Amino acid sequence: MDFSPDKLRARFAELTEKVEAIQAKRNPVRAKRDDLVAKQIRELSAADAAVRKAEAGLFDLDQERALIARALGGKTLAE
Repeated sequence: MDFSPDKLRARFAELTEKVEAIQAKRNPVRAKRDDLVAKQIRELSAADAAVRKAEAGLFDLDQERALIARALGGKTLAE
C-alpha cells in the first residue's frame, strides 16, 4: 500500500464522501427517533406527575403504620 501524502489525502477524501453519504441517510432517521423519544419523555413526565399527585401523603401514612406495627410487635389485628 502506498502511504504517500497524496494517496492518503485521496483516501481521506474518499472516506469523507462515504461518511457524508451515510450521515445524509442517517440524520433524518435520527431526527425522527429523537422526536419520538422527546414525546415519550414528555408523556412519561406527565404520568410521573400524576402518580406523585395520586400518592400524596402515602409515604407518611405508611411510615406511621410501620411505627405502630413495630410498637405492637407485629400484632396489628385485634384479638
